[in-house]
Amino acid sequence: MELVALCSSGLEGAVCIELRRLGLKITKVTAGHVHFEAQLQDVPTLNLTFNSADRVLMHMSTFEALNFDDLYEGTHAVDWQQVIHPKGTVVVEKIKVRNSKLSATGAIASVVKKAIYNKIRSSGESDGTEYPMYVYLKNNTVSLMIDTTGKDGLNKRGYRIKTSRAPLRETIAAALILLSGWDENITLVDPFCGSGTIPIEAARIALRMPNNRRRFSFEKWPIFRNEISKAVHIDVQKKGIVSIGFDKDCQVLRIAAENAENAAVKENVVFECRSFESLEPFRNRKLHVVTNPPFGFRMKEANSEFYRKLARLTHTFLDSTVCLITPREDLEKFFNKKAKKKFRFQNSGIWTWCYIFE
Repeated sequence: MELVALCSSGLEGAVCIELRRLGLKITKVTAGHVHFEAQLQDVPTLNLTFNSADRVLMHMSTFEALNFDDLYEGTHAVDWQQVIHPKGTVVVEKIKVRNSKLSATGAIASVVKKAIYNKIRSSGESDGTEYPMYVYLKNNTVSLMIDTTGKDGLNKRGYRIKTSRAPLRETIAAALILLSGWDENITLVDPFCGSGTIPIEAARIALRMPNNRRRFSFEKWPIFRNEISKAVHIDVQKKGIVSIGFDKDCQVLRIAAENAENAAVKENVVFECRSFESLEPFRNRKLHVVTNPPFGFRMKEANSEFYRKLARLTHTFLDSTVCLITPREDLEKFFNKKAKKKFRFQNSGIWTWCYIFE
């Protein structure tokens, strides 16, 4: 079957890294969407182990629709009964329309649901099992997908009870770690760790921690009953200290420590109350830095003077990779060097640059 992993636009490469590690074939990559081939039994594993993707969708069909008759016929032609049982409830969770003759989202949802219910021969009686639908309509082409993840995206790991100001979404933090080229044998450092998301995500990646402190929509679907009963077995790796987080706010580090404990990685992450300016150069020790420093949209201190100070990172962490994010396109002038790699991605609706210096 064809599955689609959703992610933040610009971070598709991280999803591709994870899929290749699983030996799955990628068929198409578009903004925020990675299409790939998989089997039914892969769905539970993907939801449990994906670090950088936000959702896993089952791609059911793509067809042209110039009017509502086309929409009904195209939807009705799909073998919905192979996935949705007669007492299931179809919930059109999201409709996205772009440059198409059909634009009334309410009518689109109504037609799609009617076609599906007629195909599965629903009696109108529901047992409460929900099937969230994603409907995309672009250039008069309809794509119908079922969300296997559920109401909460995969970023909802269940460990982050409290946060600092403007924390990174967990899946974005994991994606940046993967795209930065981190070698898990090298200690990862975050000099602006806040509530600890980046160090914790690094530890989760290194330990192969499953995302099992939450529920998924597919768990209630009859077609997955046998797959779930096989009990996806995930071996959690044993590691020592994986990552270190520094921050000048001692209070927020207490939150970080709680989050690390909730994530079951407290033995693998060290937090220390230190400002990045006070860090002495790490000599004869190769580290890997991934960080989300405060920037202009959030904090007044992120002016030119702050960025000149920030340039010290490449001197503090000698012979290390330094990966950081900022909305500024001119960061390299403060560092007085070219980044080895830079790219843009969507971070909570803001186009943000990621710079990787070596």
